[in-house]
Amino acid sequence: MSTAKTSSMQSQAYEFIKRKITMCEYPPNQLLSEAVLQAELGFSRTPVREAIGRLEQEGLLKVFPKRGIVVSGFTISDISMIFEVRRLVEPYTLRNYGNRLDMDKIAEFSQIFHKHANAEEFTGFYELDDEFHSALVSVLPNEYLRDLYSRIQTQIIRLRVMSGQLIESRLQRTMAEHAEIADACLSHNWDRAALAMVQHLHFSEESSLATLLKSHSGTSII
Repeated sequence: MSTAKTSSMQSQAYEFIKRKITMCEYPPNQLLSEAVLQAELGFSRTPVREAIGRLEQEGLLKVFPKRGIVVSGFTISDISMIFEVRRLVEPYTLRNYGNRLDMDKIAEFSQIFHKHANAEEFTGFYELDDEFHSALVSVLPNEYLRDLYSRIQTQIIRLRVMSGQLIESRLQRTMAEHAEIADACLSHNWDRAALAMVQHLHFSEESSLATLLKSHSGTSII
């Protein structure tokens, strides 16, 4: 097998497993089997093992020799640190660089948020959520802060998915909170936008902590 083909298979295996983890199809603390992953992908051991090693380095998997592979879970400390970074980056970006935002795009977001404010379900909600926050952070000129944010982005999405699955009201609340942020941006009221973001992150952190307690009640957290 050529080196190029092997590399391509490793990348495919990595993206496949990472997406399953990100969207909680492989939920936190789930035990995975290397053999089952190979069967799902139709790949040999090497590219799957390489993908597992990469995901372990990124903190998404824990590998226990002779025991198995476990999807990394969350602790209260993990959630606290993730939201500490978000509070440092997202409101700061709005307050200092909001005038760099593409207002046509923000107007599109605002229309979607208002249109689906009372929706009980919304296909593509998590992708929309991530796209909105990513669009806001993308105008940040400080590449070190952008890199810091990108390091936690997968974990942010996992927490969104978990909260949405276990807290029924979260979708509607998030739509309303996002609409408030977007509308403040459209008014070029950056202090209001930053404050709305702080409040949104506060409620999101509360939901994440509630999800953690609910999903792991009576079990150990890895």
